[in-house]
Amino acid sequence: MAEMNRKIVYLATSMDGFIARKNGDIDWLEEDPSYDYYQEFIKNVGAILMGAATYEKVLSFGIGWPYPQQMSYVFTHKKYHKDENNIKFVNQDVSSFMKELQAITTDDVWVMGGSNLIDQFLKERLVDEIIVGIQPIILGEGIPLFTVQDEIKLELTRVTSYERGTVQVHYNIIG
Repeated sequence: MAEMNRKIVYLATSMDGFIARKNGDIDWLEEDPSYDYYQEFIKNVGAILMGAATYEKVLSFGIGWPYPQQMSYVFTHKKYHKDENNIKFVNQDVSSFMKELQAITTDDVWVMGGSNLIDQFLKERLVDEIIVGIQPIILGEGIPLFTVQDEIKLELTRVTSYERGTVQVHYNIIG
């Protein structure tokens, strides 16, 4: 069995730890032309994992599927239309899915979200690295980045600040 590369949670959060407003909106996220880390990150990603709400949010942008080079897996209990070329719908637990995925790719895996899916991966210790872009905004309420109840120790590996106030932090999971 091939050894999989990094399994990464990569996302943006408000200063107070929310990944979206209560209604799922991410209108507060601003692109900062001074950072190019996304292009560097995505070129090593072979698989993107997301929940159904994240999938629906991406579709709502009306720009077509933004990840044509990567295989995307949508974790859902709902019945969607059939799988597409690079989008497959998954209805199984994250541990058994990752065993299957590890057999077919050694590229990095991006655990995109939402928070429920991220928590499942963290609980099963299926994440190697967490990269968070902290946006310079306090939302006051919303969908939290983490709701996992387990203690997870992290090791800070890098911090980068950008022109418009975003700070990106990289952590490795310890143990």
